Amino acid sequence: MKRRGDRIRMERTCVQCGSAAEKASFFRLAGRPETGWEPDPEGRKPGRGIYLCRAAECVEGFAKRIRTPKGATRWKMGANGPALADKVAAWWAAQARK
Repeated sequence: MKRRGDRIRMERTCVQCGSAAEKASFFRLAGRPETGWEPDPEGRKPGRGIYLCRAAECVEGFAKRIRTPKGATRWKMGANGPALADKVAAWWAAQARK
């Protein structure tokens, strides 16, 4: 956390590249291990958060990584890793069209 004036600025770290920045500049996946994860671009859903830069390399790299059994195990996604990767890829494709 960094102070800016009277407000505290929340910092997060991208799980793909490791860069740190303000929370609003990241794409968030919300959920709980073993129960499921969902894309949360607004950052408002309850649960734990996985943060990604809004850079193509990070979003596409993370989607590719969680499609593998090892990558899905890392985030405790189980068999839901490929389905979440599809949701992340769909969100990214929609963002690219804007």
